[in-house]
Amino acid sequence: MNQLLVCSFLLAIASSYASVVPAPSYVVSVQGDDDGAIICGGVLIDKRFVLTTAQCLAFYNPERLVVSVNDGAQIIKLASYTFASNFDFVTMEDNIGLLRLAEPANANVIEVAEQQPKTGASGVAYSWGANHRLDSVGVKLVSTGDCASGKYGWSEDEIFNTMVCGLVKNNKSCVPRFGNPVVSNNKLVGLTSWGGCGNNGKAAILTDVPSLRSWIDSAIKKLEQ
Repeated sequence: MNQLLVCSFLLAIASSYASVVPAPSYVVSVQGDDDGAIICGGVLIDKRFVLTTAQCLAFYNPERLVVSVNDGAQIIKLASYTFASNFDFVTMEDNIGLLRLAEPANANVIEVAEQQPKTGASGVAYSWGANHRLDSVGVKLVSTGDCASGKYGWSEDEIFNTMVCGLVKNNKSCVPRFGNPVVSNNKLVGLTSWGGCGNNGKAAILTDVPSLRSWIDSAIKKLEQ
């Protein structure tokens, strides 16, 4: 878990190497309701639902969280929330959570990819950085099997079926804090999870969102009840 703190620190150092981009409005931030501090990232997959990682809910008090849309143009409270019951605090397996918003977001949504990208596919990791600006970092995606092969700094004992990996294309950049979306071919393929910056040949670990589509569908039905 210390790697998460290291990555957040390195991101602050490397933010000047990330590209400042026009904000895709489906990229949101999850914040504390008292001071507006960004806790983690998130992404709108529906006007009422935000996908994020389980860390955001398991390590913080969800009752004190709000979602910032369009860089604070709309601050929305949570109506309900859930995260995968199989989420493992140690291995970070099944690191996914879902937030139901108290009101619809005035923003675009993104479609979840149907399958995991192949190794070498290009993606973009979005995040809200310093001064609440939206940054983007180009990544090369690495499949579950390839990431577990040892070629990218991880073994088969560390990489599970709900994980995919990413390497930043600029070694001075850093994969952002957990919960931020990774997009490839205009579809959501991952959420930043753990494992460091993803540079110098050692991949960052992402939640493999396509592998968890059935959980997402079930969670939406559960929260709509």
